[in-house]
Amino acid sequence: MGKIILILLVLFGAATAYPPTRAKMTDAVLPIVDNFRAKIVPARLQTMTDQLDIRLSRGQGLPAGFDGWLRRDYSRAAEDPWGNLYYLESNRRGYTVGSMGPDGVRGNEDDIRRERRSPR
Repeated sequence: MGKIILILLVLFGAATAYPPTRAKMTDAVLPIVDNFRAKIVPARLQTMTDQLDIRLSRGQGLPAGFDGWLRRDYSRAAEDPWGNLYYLESNRRGYTVGSMGPDGVRGNEDDIRRERRSPR
């Protein structure tokens, strides 16, 4: 069994050393990695909205400098799994926090968002 694992590791190493094979392997693995990353984000957004709701319940309002709040006061990483800062949108009906998703473009179908309505 150990020899088989060693052979597989050597073959994998050789395949990743050859650029065309490495590109194909990356293209095959990237959707799996993005899917895993996308499953992490909703829990982070839930934690974020919980912490923002506590601020609101204390009468502090939403942070004016959201990026600064993320880096200073948010209890988890300020960046989503793709390396982009989370974002905050607010209006008189409530607020939304979100991640731009794998493509890093805000406002399209791969964004992951959590909305909160203001109490009436």
